[in-house]
Amino acid sequence: MDKKILRKRLIESRKSLDKTEKAKWDKIISEKIINSDYFKNAKQVLIFSSTDDEFDTRYIIERCRLLYKRVFYPLCIDSEGKMEFYKVDSVGDLQVGMYNILEPKSTCKKYIPQDNDLVIVPCLSADRHKNRIGYGKGYYDRFLKDFNGMSVSPCYDILLEDEIPTDKYDMQINIIVTDKEVIQ
Repeated sequence: MDKKILRKRLIESRKSLDKTEKAKWDKIISEKIINSDYFKNAKQVLIFSSTDDEFDTRYIIERCRLLYKRVFYPLCIDSEGKMEFYKVDSVGDLQVGMYNILEPKSTCKKYIPQDNDLVIVPCLSADRHKNRIGYGKGYYDRFLKDFNGMSVSPCYDILLEDEIPTDKYDMQINIIVTDKEVIQ
């Protein structure tokens, strides 16, 4: 299947999800991530600022703060797929950025990799081969190419695909977490 057609179908499917069910699934997926060894071992968590239709990252961010984990948000540098992460200590460190998404202010401290870092990668869908499909700009694929930590994508089981079409630039995720299973 063509990625553009699949992406469009997935966006529509995700928009049509029942909000109460979605909130329940967000909590289940968050708990699975929070209770995992890779989360417990991470001192630094790289996470995205979710939009209304996406997996809600607020629960994981809140837990990071309670556990004194350093939290980093992505900052889109350009429209060509360049992205960097910056430390965010509070909502005051965020501003509306590219694609109308909350991003860290450029005055925040830039991410420096450490052992056991964890990145939570957004996706529209994934498959059991640990392939994901995002919005098509390649920001995370470019970032993951040189990332040495653990990558995790939250994905609603109802949106899980049998197979995600890939190309040479697509990077696999280490773990896909759904409301029904953990794919490692």
